[in-house]
Amino acid sequence: MKTNFLLKKTFTAIFCISLAATSCNNDENLVSNEDEEAQMTEFASTGENESDDVLEILDQTEMSFGGDAKAKTDASCATVTNDSENHVLTIDFGDGCVGPYGRTRSGKILIAYSGTINDGISNRIITFDNYVVNNKAVTGSIELRDITVNNDGTITSTKKLVGLTVTFPNGESVSYTGSRTREWIEGVRDGDPSNNVFRLTGSVEGTWSNGRTFTHVIVEPIISNWGCAADGGFARVSGIVEVKRLGGYVSRKRVTNYGDGTCDNVITVTIGKRTFEITEVEG
Repeated sequence: MKTNFLLKKTFTAIFCISLAATSCNNDENLVSNEDEEAQMTEFASTGENESDDVLEILDQTEMSFGGDAKAKTDASCATVTNDSENHVLTIDFGDGCVGPYGRTRSGKILIAYSGTINDGISNRIITFDNYVVNNKAVTGSIELRDITVNNDGTITSTKKLVGLTVTFPNGESVSYTGSRTREWIEGVRDGDPSNNVFRLTGSVEGTWSNGRTFTHVIVEPIISNWGCAADGGFARVSGIVEVKRLGGYVSRKRVTNYGDGTCDNVITVTIGKRTFEITEVEG
């Protein structure tokens, strides 16, 4: 009995030492690089801006298009074609033109819709054909579903990102999957894009091209004000996002703050005890 006790005690000690060594090795594999984390957070925040931009272009196009004509060139500098038989709206920027908010776009945005275009309640699935905006390529899809008109006249929908990928000119990319709740709270379908204000809540998961994964959780609702985007920068003017479960990095708080509602085109990122200010990324 005494011998068995000693064997068990020895085995337990060896197991604990092995476990400690393994934990130590895992810790050593974690990266602690605030500059790198800030850059990836910057790319992730800028990339999400492109999904906002696509939906704003769609809203503007539908309001100006009306759904009757087969094709026309609208204020976004694109040629818009409505295939009413197959329920596909195509926004074609061709080889490139400068459109809303001073941004250069090329390629096509394709919108498959249910019901009738511009009815305000049809589900939409948005895909892309060689679409590039301000030197950033956009692929994957955005789904706009569960659209409801509230008693106060605002419109609520689910904005679902399905492998939405933004690739920067330097070859780095960031991909998103997940859902946001999108509330159109001002300028609802009044035909004036400068009045459009949205509230976003929810979370998305993502992956950078270096294989690191992350989760973006909106902890304070994001307000997206398109009257502030006339200079080609961010429409997001307030709200706070926490970056959680950042794969491969040491545990610490990472926060993206979109501001206090003023049109300053600045995003603040806090990594640990350091704070970075960023603007739109071009490459």
